[in-house]
Amino acid sequence: MPKDAKGNKLTWKEYGIRWKQGVQQMTPYQQLQVQYRSTWIMIFGIVAGIIICCFSIKNLWWLMIILIGALGNTAVTQVGIYQRKKIFKNIMEENNELIK
Repeated sequence: MPKDAKGNKLTWKEYGIRWKQGVQQMTPYQQLQVQYRSTWIMIFGIVAGIIICCFSIKNLWWLMIILIGALGNTAVTQVGIYQRKKIFKNIMEENNELIK
């Protein structure tokens, strides 16, 4: 049974409602942070898949082609997320300096 920050038990429905509200309240920068971390996990999984395919290349050559394409696509996506994250961070820092 899930619990809130105070330790009170929540029903699964209440937990789902709170989770949904939390996701909806994420800032664009927080979304980029989650995407950035998750993409690293995907890259790790794709590379692991490529390494495993190397041991059985005769049977899994077709999977190797798919994984290499996915690695290229995911790597380019990761670069784009990193660039957006960097821009957002710079904007937030400039805004904080203006507020002071």
